[in-house]
Amino acid sequence: MKGIVDTIANDRGSALVVALLVLVLLTLLGISATTTSTIEVQIAGNEKFHDMAFYAAESGWQTSLNWLDRQFPGVTQNLGWDEDSKTFVVENYNTPGYMVLAEDNDTEYSVKIEFVGTRAVPGYGTNFRRFNYRVNSVGIGPGNARSEVSVVAGKIFDTEG
Repeated sequence: MKGIVDTIANDRGSALVVALLVLVLLTLLGISATTTSTIEVQIAGNEKFHDMAFYAAESGWQTSLNWLDRQFPGVTQNLGWDEDSKTFVVENYNTPGYMVLAEDNDTEYSVKIEFVGTRAVPGYGTNFRRFNYRVNSVGIGPGNARSEVSVVAGKIFDTEG
């Protein structure tokens, strides 16, 4: 019995066990930090791709409104983008999906313009009408990031001159 108690009371080699336990703990902590860093980098990349898609969609509706601003009299039909003539046309509106308006290496955007109607403009004469449009713009960025922006805008026209 005395041999067993002597063996248990012998603390030689305990430093090795404690060192191994600390080493395992530090290894697990390092693996955890590496995994967290990798996930954070992926999150930042996805956010960048989403931002690129959003900015592409913003460009789409801005370009559409600039085009609408140059039209006189106001457009009264739904429009899609015709890639051949590089203009908005009525015929392509029935084509499924959006028309690609512009693209570069990383992003593209497409636009549909829907004529919502006209209404009288308070404070103006009876011949002034506000032409209202709903513009849907979809931006597609790297990594299949997608963002859609819908805007309702209007322009006032003198319908008699």
